[in-house]
Amino acid sequence: MTTDVLDRIKKALTGRDGIDIGHFQWINLEMIKNEVGEQWIEVRKKIYNVSAQYIEKRLAKEDVLVRCRGGFILVFATLSGADAARKTAELSNGLNHYFLGDRILKNLEISSQSKELSVNEFAELVKRSDVSQAAEIGQASQSAIKAVTKKDAAGNWRDIDRRSASSAQRDLSKHKSPDIPAPAPAQIAKDLPPSIDATADLDKLSSLPFKVPTAEWDEIIFKPSWDAKFNYITANFCLPHRQHNGQELYGRQTLLGNDDPDILQAMDHAVATTAQRGFLKQLTGGKKCAVVIPVNYETVIGTQDRIRYFSILQNIPQAQRKYFYIRVDSIPDGAPIGQMEELFRSMRIFGSNLLAKIEPGTVRLNRFENCSIAIYCSSLERKWARTGLSEGVIKKLVDQAISIRRIGARGALTQVDTAEQLQFGIDAGYEIFTGAAIGKDMKSPAPLIEATLQSLLSKAA
Repeated sequence: MTTDVLDRIKKALTGRDGIDIGHFQWINLEMIKNEVGEQWIEVRKKIYNVSAQYIEKRLAKEDVLVRCRGGFILVFATLSGADAARKTAELSNGLNHYFLGDRILKNLEISSQSKELSVNEFAELVKRSDVSQAAEIGQASQSAIKAVTKKDAAGNWRDIDRRSASSAQRDLSKHKSPDIPAPAPAQIAKDLPPSIDATADLDKLSSLPFKVPTAEWDEIIFKPSWDAKFNYITANFCLPHRQHNGQELYGRQTLLGNDDPDILQAMDHAVATTAQRGFLKQLTGGKKCAVVIPVNYETVIGTQDRIRYFSILQNIPQAQRKYFYIRVDSIPDGAPIGQMEELFRSMRIFGSNLLAKIEPGTVRLNRFENCSIAIYCSSLERKWARTGLSEGVIKKLVDQAISIRRIGARGALTQVDTAEQLQFGIDAGYEIFTGAAIGKDMKSPAPLIEATLQSLLSKAA
């Protein structure tokens, strides 16, 4: 760190009770390093130079950008609280969009956090980030700024609506931005609670570090899915199941309209645990299978809720996560794009494919553009098995399939209960199917099984 940068940091600290910083960290650097091989040194230099130029053009004159291991630390001279957090998120999202246009760097991702620090905490962060002269910052700044005694002595990353010692009278919650990124995967891993036994019985869920209300579903089952591209029964959708008034209900339907967040989280946690337990049971028997784990958007959109959910997913070793797909359900139409991108980005490390469940007939998929979704999934209504598909429904589903193929993704239909529905889905361009036409509900996930379209149509008929 040059003397000029050090002087600018000291100037930014002068006369303030605390300092707000933005911390930018690279994700997927190793992937890019493996891809470019001997060009890595030049590519790494390009990453830092381009990023620094992008950020510096968008900063106030007094702000200071400091390079550190794996990213940058941004010292805000004038912004604080919600404004600093909002600016950090804006820069992070802008950089992610910028790199998407580069053939080599399109897989590079940037995760960011905003944090309020005392001088000592700032010096410690800089030191941990391998920036030289960190100790000098702490010592030279002592006369320029009074260290803050904070209620959060651990110095944890703050949500922007918490109150700092210097702003206890200002309620920042009303300024909260919906696009503030969640912690990076490395931070999430550090904050995870003790490991959870994914093979334990579901009645042992009471030992988890969160409330588990009484289940409203009857059981959690596995629905085998058929992949028309490979002619195989491949992934198994793990779903709650309930019989109610003579009807077979699955997923969120089993809650009968109950939107209690504790109940919904308990259901999603139980599904994730059952999915892993089913996979491990097959693996122990020498068989491999793939499992789709659905989770509702509400369960994982909050930072702490996401950490609790990830505490379950992280039980499967990295090498075996290629057998898991993560599907996000109940995504609201008004969900902020930046919020969705951060959610899906943080989920990538837990599965080989990401799925989004969309309403039948959805054709506008541009809001998912930077979410790396491989499969878009829609459920047929149960009554359509009796009444058949109307011309209006057929047109909506065909238009949806065209939109999915246009962006290079794959389409999936669930609750495909008749041979006619399966044939329609194939003709429309969908590739993945679950439902009675594919196979019965099972207690354990099915291993890979070869199956042709003709054999499935014959059985369904």
